[in-house]
Amino acid sequence: MTVNVGITMGDPAGIGPEIILKAVRQFLRGPKTGGNVKLSIFASPAVLLQTARDLDLISAYRVIKDMIVDCSSGVRFRYGKPTRETARAAMASIDRALEPEYSIDVLITPPIVKEAVRTFLPDFVGHTEYLAAHYGMDRHQHAMMGLSSDHKRIMLVTTHLPIKCVAAFITARNVFKKIMLLDWGLRKYFGIARPEIGVAAFNPHVFEFSRGEDEKILKAVLEARSNRVLARGPFSADSLFTRVYDGFLAMFHDQAFGFLKARKGGLNLTLGLPIVRLSPLHGTALDIAGKNVADYTGMTAALREGVKIYKNMQRSRDAEKKG
Repeated sequence: MTVNVGITMGDPAGIGPEIILKAVRQFLRGPKTGGNVKLSIFASPAVLLQTARDLDLISAYRVIKDMIVDCSSGVRFRYGKPTRETARAAMASIDRALEPEYSIDVLITPPIVKEAVRTFLPDFVGHTEYLAAHYGMDRHQHAMMGLSSDHKRIMLVTTHLPIKCVAAFITARNVFKKIMLLDWGLRKYFGIARPEIGVAAFNPHVFEFSRGEDEKILKAVLEARSNRVLARGPFSADSLFTRVYDGFLAMFHDQAFGFLKARKGGLNLTLGLPIVRLSPLHGTALDIAGKNVADYTGMTAALREGVKIYKNMQRSRDAEKKG
């Protein structure tokens, strides 16, 4: 089995090029993943070469130079100073990776600067929503999951929404759909035969401060259980992640990411796309860009986890065909 892995560049002004140089070399040096992995890096060769020269990573550049698919050779950049030009280069690398001719199975996306992207794409929200739109999916019907280093698999009912807008999306139907999608993902992506799912409440102390949201969540949990899904809750979000479940469903971004970002090596996973998409759980880190101190372990973990997830999915598909 050959797994086609595509890596986008991220914003050249951030740490994306640095962590690509370091993580790909580490990935190739590490334990064999079984089968063949074809890596394609959708980026500006000039940006990667300049970063390699500046950070004394020329040996790492030599490892990856034949993997680079040239997307924007002439981009000018300064570390820590994102511009409209660097943002366009970052988006060009994503668009190129999504072209059918490359048949990407796994997409790894270093961070971009959303504010810079919005200078020419005013409605841009993030990678998750952009990829969902590319594949013709409604932005609220896909899901984003965070994976922490201690294997806490967490999915969100809502992603990038202002807090005051979240309650409107906490409906029994929306929560039920996300429970079912998480159950599907845990089976297909992670090979868990009968996953147990812990579901967060929306309000502090669950029903005590509810204005109907937690009652809707309970209704969704009960409907999922009537469909033979092992869903539990709702539980107070401040203690949910200390429980032992195969997966967790949070209602909004900060319920999950406050927990996840306190741990090293976390990943973002967009669940429900035709491809596997992951990214390290950190931003562009503009304050340390160009200083050769960026932590690339999340990027390496994304590469390894992406290949593993894709193979789990293939095994599941093969089993379905035989069954």
